Amino acid sequence: MSLRLYLDSVRQPRTPDGSKGEWGDFLDGTMELEAKNWPPLLWWAMFGSGNLLEARIADTEDAGTHEHAELLSEWGDATYPYLVVDQRTALSRLRARRQGLVGRLGAQFSPLYDEFVALIDARFGPYVLLRTAALADGGEGGVRLLFEETLADFERLDAGHDPAAGGRVEGLISDFRRWQHTDPVWLLSGIGDGWPTAALRERYATAAGGRSSGRSAGRSTAGRWVWGLLVVVGGIGAYVLTGSIWPVVVAFGAALAVLAAGFVRRRR
Repeated sequence: MSLRLYLDSVRQPRTPDGSKGEWGDFLDGTMELEAKNWPPLLWWAMFGSGNLLEARIADTEDAGTHEHAELLSEWGDATYPYLVVDQRTALSRLRARRQGLVGRLGAQFSPLYDEFVALIDARFGPYVLLRTAALADGGEGGVRLLFEETLADFERLDAGHDPAAGGRVEGLISDFRRWQHTDPVWLLSGIGDGWPTAALRERYATAAGGRSSGRSAGRSTAGRWVWGLLVVVGGIGAYVLTGSIWPVVVAFGAALAVLAAGFVRRRR
């Protein structure tokens, strides 16, 4: 089961407080992006170590609700780390870190990076909130330590240094490269109302589809050759056992038919 994380446009420099009943109208008219399992690279690029705060797990629901009571019973006063930054600082960091990140991602992703910056400028603010309650570990500190390490690694870019070898930034980029053929926009920036734009979606869907199709075609061709080889070997084995040439003739014919059919499909 995947975990869902959210990037929101908010009016104050903190997450809503359930003990004050602030979740009721939280999403009214706000912009929100969604991602799975871990914050995408472009989300991280807006934050620094000073933007790391904590909130009670129980207060991710409004007081007086059944959900709040259950969370309070399970977690008590345990907290989780989250991130919030003012829009101006978020934009400044995105622009300052652009060269270091795009240079590692590849120039083909510069339009995606630039449109994400434009999205934050147009639809987020006065603060940008990264909601990470889904990653709560009950205050054990493991998640917070990962956040601290990731933010510190991004801050190396601000000082003109390369990210740490084998560090958090390098890990995010390696994970993206491994899975970029699926949906590069989702992996780098999340998805939401009006995001990505139709043009951006088509641009990267075409690229991803081309890579995927190429790999599928390669696997399919290899599979046909293996199947054909097995048929031929089987035919030769039958000749050795029976002394008849016909099994070999049939085997070669079957193998050629399979390969010819694959060639025709690829031509189409």
